[in-house]
Amino acid sequence: MSSQSERDARVREHMEMAEQYLARAFEHLEKKDPYDAAEKIWAAVRHATIALAEKYLGTASPPEGWTWRRFVKEAFTKAGLSEREAEELAAYFIEVRSKLHGDCFYGLFYEESEHKPLMDRAKQYIELVNRLLEKAPQLS
Repeated sequence: MSSQSERDARVREHMEMAEQYLARAFEHLEKKDPYDAAEKIWAAVRHATIALAEKYLGTASPPEGWTWRRFVKEAFTKAGLSEREAEELAAYFIEVRSKLHGDCFYGLFYEESEHKPLMDRAKQYIELVNRLLEKAPQLS
């Protein structure tokens, strides 16, 4: 078991990485490179999600037998969001993984009307995670 201060340090590191990847993603978009932008968005969303899960669930990955969708939903629910909001955010996480990480980056398939809205929404997602982390109770 890690100490609370170690967990908090990991949470901060993941959020710093999320913000760095997000900034790099939009630099790639400015350079007309949606493929690398898509992968950076995925990395940003993934790091922010891991930070949230570490803080509220005490772990960075789903327990055995849990899907990532269930895990992400549980993290957002524990952070105080409604079940509906948590489900929507878990669906966004899965969609980013599938469409940006999979289809766009690995599949080299980019459609602006499909992929750009997911990229744009990442900023809101990361801002929301930051707000939820700021309001998290400190555990002893």
